Order: sequence, then C-alpha cells, then structure tokens
Amino acid sequence: MKTVFEAKKHFGVRYRSEEGFVGVGIGRIADSDALQVYVEDADAPIAQRLKSETTFEGFPVVVKVAGKFRAFSA
Repeated sequence: MKTVFEAKKHFGVRYRSEEGFVGVGIGRIADSDALQVYVEDADAPIAQRLKSETTFEGFPVVVKVAGKFRAFSA
C-alpha cells in the first residue's frame, strides 16, 4: 500500500497542469489520512471532476476552495 506522502506526490504530478488546481496537502478526516486539494474556485474543472472522484490511490480527497496563490516579493 502506498503512503499518503506518495499519493500526494502522484496527485500533484497528475493534476498540476489542470485549470483551477492550486495545490495538494495532507490532512485528516475521520481519524484517517486524506489528501486536501486546493482549487481556485468551486466551479473550476478540477473541482467539478473531484466531486465524483472522492478517493485517490486509496485515500479520501477533500476539495478546499483557496483562491489563487501568489508569491510575494520580499
């Protein structure tokens, strides 16, 4: 069985170029590891797709609307 860390890495590689994808992290749901997927908005294509794909490599997927992430200069 893959670890949640491996699943996170694979998820990021698979979806990083999808429109509306912001990032992926690791969280907990019902005392189990889960993938937290951050999207620009709830209408983004990736968010719509993940409504029906509720697991990835055996881990639950939780979609969170985060908006766009931007790097700030120091």
